[in-house]
Amino acid sequence: DDGISMIGEDFRKLTPAQLDEVLPRLQVLARSSPEDKHMLVQRLNGGLMPTTEEQWLEVHPGKDYATQKDKLLPGHMDEWALSRRGGVGEVVGVTGDGTNDGPALKAADVGLSMGISGTDVAKNASDIVIMDDNFSSIVKAVLWGRSVFDNIRKFLQFQLTVNVVALTITFLSAVCGYKPPLNAVMMLWVNLIMDTMGALALGTEPPTNDLLDRRPYKRDASLINRPMWRNILVQATYQLGLLIFLLKEAPVMFGCGDGTRHHFTIIFNAFVFCQVFNEFNAREIGDVFDPFKKLGTSPMFVVVIIFTIIAQWFIVEYGGDFTQTYPLTFEEWEITFMLGAMSIPVGYLMRLIPIDEDPESFAGIGDSMPKKKPTSSFGMLSLLIPLAAGLYQFYKEADGEGLI
Repeated sequence: DDGISMIGEDFRKLTPAQLDEVLPRLQVLARSSPEDKHMLVQRLNGGLMPTTEEQWLEVHPGKDYATQKDKLLPGHMDEWALSRRGGVGEVVGVTGDGTNDGPALKAADVGLSMGISGTDVAKNASDIVIMDDNFSSIVKAVLWGRSVFDNIRKFLQFQLTVNVVALTITFLSAVCGYKPPLNAVMMLWVNLIMDTMGALALGTEPPTNDLLDRRPYKRDASLINRPMWRNILVQATYQLGLLIFLLKEAPVMFGCGDGTRHHFTIIFNAFVFCQVFNEFNAREIGDVFDPFKKLGTSPMFVVVIIFTIIAQWFIVEYGGDFTQTYPLTFEEWEITFMLGAMSIPVGYLMRLIPIDEDPESFAGIGDSMPKKKPTSSFGMLSLLIPLAAGLYQFYKEADGEGLI
């Protein structure tokens, strides 16, 4: 609402410091030359900014470097870096089709030229060529770029949770005098779930138009934001608590020997199902709880989940001496499945912890915080079903063992 417009003649009269004050609100630069466009890009991201006196004099022949270096656009690199936090500029995208647009396209972080009407100079200077000359293709490029960025974040959120739990339970079991509950082959399978399977499932999630409502991130924004750390720590705490509980109480609950192959297979199975259901949680990195949304548009995700469950069944039932697993009964499968499914209710509860993204991680001005959406009724149903079933199954098992 408080944006401003400016013509090229007034733009060229500004000093670098004056332009820095205008930039956050500048929306239209009319009657501007290609040189104005180039200087605007340079001032935003520092691209191709003069770094030496010789380079500055090439841009301003006949001018005095000592007295005018801070007075004439685009300025110089030392002055520009001091005016930015940590010397980091904005991420700039530029479109152009003419030969004179070449310098601005080259200075931009992402240069987009027109494939039909664009000149060869513009195409060579750009990073992306829009083959159909349709500006809507730029929106698609931005949408897919943001989708890839978010998918990387989803994968990291999932991967770090598995890493924290696997390393911690192995360390604690060694400190407490137990054999590691997850042997080398089990850890290899967990790594396959964590790396290959997780990347295929979460890295292929399709984009949604909601991504365009979010303001762009700054160049130095953290890849792991505050809500992601919350999600990682809460899920890791639940999984770690569950595995420690099974490490101590599973022999009594399931009637197996302490530290036997049967005992560790139960821990392994519960741990894998925790990862299976946490993959659904990892589909969102914010406060929205809708783990089963639009599964029909993510066929790779569904295939990976089904493959993981089938492969886990074969490993447990037929792995034998190779995987050092023990075949489980249907009831043991049911209980470990439900314990893993409890990651879904935990995913809902952890999102009730009020942690927002750092407003400083967003670029530009305006309402930087992503809009929060209400939890869907289907998401609430997915919370209540495993919670009720898990509590009932645990009560039945504990009552049969005389624990309550």
